[in-house]
Amino acid sequence: MKKVFYGILGIVVLLIVAVVAIPFLVPAERLKEELILAVNDATGRTLSIDGDFNVSVFPTLGVNASTVSLSNAPSSNEPNMVSIDTLTVELAVLPILTGQVQVDKFVLNKPVIYLESDKKGNKNWEFSSPAGTASGTSDAKTESSSDSSGGDLGISDLNLGDVQIIGGALTYNDQKTGDVQILSDINIALILTGLDAPFKAAGNAVWNAEKVDFETEIGALRAVLENKPTSLKSSVTSSKVTFTLDGGIDATQPLKLNGKTDLNIPSLKDLTAWVGQPMEAKEGTFGLVSVKGDVSINDTAYAFKNATLVFDKINGNGDFSVNLGKKIPYLEGRLDIVELDINPYLPENAGTEQNAASDTSAPAKTASDQKWDDNPIDFSGLKSANAKFDLSVGKILVQKVKIGKSSVATKLQDGVLNVDLTELDLYDGKGVGSVMLDARNPTAKVTKSFSLQGIQLLPMLTDAADFDKLEGTGKIDLKINATGKSQKDFVEALNGNGQILFENGAISGINLAAMARNVTSAFTDSGGTQKTDFAELSGTFTIVNGLLKNNDLKMLNPFVRITGKGDVNMPPKTLDYRVEPKLVATTEGQGGKDATGLVVPIKISGSWEDPKFAPDLAGAITNIADPAKLKEGLETKGKEELKKTLGDTLGKTLGGFLGKKD
Repeated sequence: MKKVFYGILGIVVLLIVAVVAIPFLVPAERLKEELILAVNDATGRTLSIDGDFNVSVFPTLGVNASTVSLSNAPSSNEPNMVSIDTLTVELAVLPILTGQVQVDKFVLNKPVIYLESDKKGNKNWEFSSPAGTASGTSDAKTESSSDSSGGDLGISDLNLGDVQIIGGALTYNDQKTGDVQILSDINIALILTGLDAPFKAAGNAVWNAEKVDFETEIGALRAVLENKPTSLKSSVTSSKVTFTLDGGIDATQPLKLNGKTDLNIPSLKDLTAWVGQPMEAKEGTFGLVSVKGDVSINDTAYAFKNATLVFDKINGNGDFSVNLGKKIPYLEGRLDIVELDINPYLPENAGTEQNAASDTSAPAKTASDQKWDDNPIDFSGLKSANAKFDLSVGKILVQKVKIGKSSVATKLQDGVLNVDLTELDLYDGKGVGSVMLDARNPTAKVTKSFSLQGIQLLPMLTDAADFDKLEGTGKIDLKINATGKSQKDFVEALNGNGQILFENGAISGINLAAMARNVTSAFTDSGGTQKTDFAELSGTFTIVNGLLKNNDLKMLNPFVRITGKGDVNMPPKTLDYRVEPKLVATTEGQGGKDATGLVVPIKISGSWEDPKFAPDLAGAITNIADPAKLKEGLETKGKEELKKTLGDTLGKTLGGFLGKKD
């Protein structure tokens, strides 16, 4: 036993003598040259140590160097990829004998790192061996892969003492895009007392004149290295944005991560300006953004569940997920919003088009304004992913329009988009609808159908278009389809049908019943509130290749019947329509039966922007409702003058009802 003890003691003494003697036997300059040659062989770059270079062996194995640099790729205009003011590395020698690595000190003082991707996509951090082959060969990858499971780490433990980066700088230059990003005043410190102890990394840096603090803590570094579960906490803090993650790493090969996350942006407008993308926004908008929820990563699948979202005054919750592992990425989500007020985000002049139309200083529309856009629409993005998304909103405000609870279900599958409006509360009425866009072929196909029932017309039209001359309960049905590659194609290929039915309402601004009772004075009497009640205002229409036809417009009133028919040609944006008001002066026929009376047709023609209203004097005055009053009118004004008065007045009345001044 004594012989064994003395043998071990002798070996230790020899090791100590060797360690102490090495610096004297091998000069530092020789070690420096060997280090430079080794780095050059490994990277194909030139390592330079232009300042002091000192080596220690016992009790710490260490290197101290100053003015250290590593040359850049030959294609770069910057001479060095890395330059360091001073470099200090110290490892305790005795723990190495037991398989432990104890780093007493690893300090980089003022390191400057320049990363660059040239116009061909070559990256300066991808090294080559002297033979010109890439440093990451397939054999190296295979070896790395075989060790990735954790296996034998080669050491029993790792301890970090003073490990830090002080006053560093990092520049990234993408020559292809011209994007240059600079991090300055980088300070990082690492804390690790053992592979089974928590690993902490903390520091800060300045980017775009803003200091950003960051911190990460891993429960056990050995668990990460051996692909086992451990805890994870991380945070990024600045005046522009804060982010925290509190969860765990289940595995690293493949990556499996979960946790609760909290993202807070005091002002989205300030954040976008900070990252170099300033945005124009009205006061009080694009401010607070808050996102909280449970995040998870499972290899190529990412999920964000139980999310709560705040954007300005908009609050919502939902679930979101994306799977990038499939041939075509798949996205799925749900978002429920309490109230969506869009008005703060609309342009200042939104909804004032009708005022601009009456403003004589507004520029007149040119003929080009009448044309449809013939630029091809790119629908290829619909083939890049499959998705399913459901949106529910308790209340929507758009200008003055108030929409109640609404639900939309969206599905995108292999280039076919289906949007189903499953619920719509609109001015005491209900609505449903659907839109299908098939973009599988170069020529896209669109089908739409909407049905609105029980809608109160007066508040809806007043809020939507400042139009307060029509009231009643409305029903609107529409089914259309079209194919094409541009907006112009779709309009020219538009086909479909629909109907409107307005019941128990009134038209304000004109009293047709009074016209029937006093045919000579009703057209010139502007006093009082004019209104025409109706039991029904209805019509159906068909659309064939962009031409809309209606042949059965009718309005039923105790003293008036209105019928109409004509065309609306959408490709050139023109209309040719004929309205026939019939004054009957009797309550008979309100239910739709024929009634005789005075008819003065009105023709509406021309462009949508500037329609013309004119009386059709070819219409005859027949089946007089009250011959005595008609005779009185004829004696007072004469037949031709009366016909002109009737026609001009009805034309102006109808034009005024539709918003025309003349």
